[in-house]
Amino acid sequence: MKRKIEDLIQLVSGMRMADRTRYCFLAVFLGCVHLLLTLVGFLLMCLPLAVTNLAVAALDFLSICGTKNSRSFFVRISILYFATCIQSLYASVLLGWNYGFSTYNLVMIPVMLSTVYLMEHGENASRYTICYTLVNCIATLVFCWILYRGNPVYYYPVPTDLKVAFFNNIMGFLMMLCFCVMFILELTVSRKAIRERNEELQRLANFDELTKLRNRRSLLDIWQNLGRNDYCIVMGDIDDFKKVNDTYGHEKGDDVLKLIADSLSGAVDAVDYVSRWGGEEFLMIVFGNIAYALKVVDRVQQKLRAADLQAGGRRLAVTMTFGICEAKEVSDGNIDEIIRHADQRLYLGKTSGKNCIKIRDE
Repeated sequence: MKRKIEDLIQLVSGMRMADRTRYCFLAVFLGCVHLLLTLVGFLLMCLPLAVTNLAVAALDFLSICGTKNSRSFFVRISILYFATCIQSLYASVLLGWNYGFSTYNLVMIPVMLSTVYLMEHGENASRYTICYTLVNCIATLVFCWILYRGNPVYYYPVPTDLKVAFFNNIMGFLMMLCFCVMFILELTVSRKAIRERNEELQRLANFDELTKLRNRRSLLDIWQNLGRNDYCIVMGDIDDFKKVNDTYGHEKGDDVLKLIADSLSGAVDAVDYVSRWGGEEFLMIVFGNIAYALKVVDRVQQKLRAADLQAGGRRLAVTMTFGICEAKEVSDGNIDEIIRHADQRLYLGKTSGKNCIKIRDE
């Protein structure tokens, strides 16, 4: 049972209402409140209170009909808002301020603000909601001042104000609770969606979409904050990659890039970094000395030799040339200088037959 309740809470907290659903909930809720107040009017034998509340309840329910777009919802919310507030003040005139009908004027402020804020075009209506709140506050305070100094239209010899005021306070707290919970749940969902979207944008900014490896900018950011020099830079370039694209097409070239990415990622330890440096060029930061870097490159070459990549009905042999530079070779640890050494050694490998590894500048 406890598990089912937790699943239900998780389901509800992960939902975001459509504008029409949210508005319908508001209208039905207010309609039910006004029907209850209609009953209160009949019990008190105050016909004007019963009739006006019944009319407002009918307005609440009828306002659901014909709701099509989000822009029309705000107009309808405005009508319900003022209908409720005016009816509450009218009830206070009929029975007196002590009956607590002004509670609805207070409660309708957060109800309206939360409902409008969550709607699709709610930001366009913010200035109106502020004006509505000011009008409501001023009108309520004026009526409070006047009614406290005067007498109500209906007077009951048996005190009933405490019971009705208690009922109105219960309804006010219930409204506040329901709409605050809805607001918090939907706000949580919105924040979660924003956070997921930001994470996705961060991923797109830091990782290459095709190979799923870090891009150059991301790796340079990591490099700037590395704070250590016990690593080697391994720069690799795919041999004759242009020939693969020209012969078999770019889709097969993408397959080669994915193969390289998988091979590099599978060859390094969890603490090492692999990136697509640009085009068919890749760069790795591997923590260790030259001997460890050579082991990493050897693993990559083994994976490439074992790969069964077909192109044009036959196996496509994919090889890479590597240039390696240990960070300690550069006394001041300058990143650009370390990259320059690795790149120079890669170039030497390319000009001396390809499919090889160079660890010196000669």
